[in-house]
Amino acid sequence: MATQNTVQRMLERIASNYSKHPKWAEDNAATWSHGLQKYPDQIVVAAVKRWIGEHTRAPNVANLRGIIQSFPTQGEPDKPPGCKRCDYTGRVEVAHHFSDKHGGNAKCVAYAAACSCPAGARLAMGPYKPFDLFVDFLRSNPYTLAVYHSTHDRPFLTEIERNTPQAITDREARQRANMGKHSGFKPVSNR
Repeated sequence: MATQNTVQRMLERIASNYSKHPKWAEDNAATWSHGLQKYPDQIVVAAVKRWIGEHTRAPNVANLRGIIQSFPTQGEPDKPPGCKRCDYTGRVEVAHHFSDKHGGNAKCVAYAAACSCPAGARLAMGPYKPFDLFVDFLRSNPYTLAVYHSTHDRPFLTEIERNTPQAITDREARQRANMGKHSGFKPVSNR
């Protein structure tokens, strides 16, 4: 795995950083190649860079192997499978439409909750609330007007579900105002 070329380059780098004699890299190449042969090139390079960045004395093979062992797992950890409802991410989109206690304008807040699939169960152990409990909590609020969430057939919410009608109307009015004759923008014509 660790090629002799990579080991030779790393030894030359160590020799130049720690003022070793000119033949040091050549003299030690066989020992280091044998000691690091089971590690991939990129791991060996990362270990040498880390050692040089943290220490004022030259490493030996055992030092680099110790650094390599301290690295987190090599490769991507296995991710639990998702489902169609969360689009295989483990996150379900939830929109909560509500009014204030005086019956004022409706507001909407969009959230992400942990799906009930294995990918979502992993997220529920961290920053996300479990989907079923979270939706029940939102629905129990006496000022809730509606709660929308993604489903197996529709993993993403529509614009109407994610925003209040007033927010959509206001945005469209701003867009029309931005395209006015004094805005500096000109509509694109199809000629």
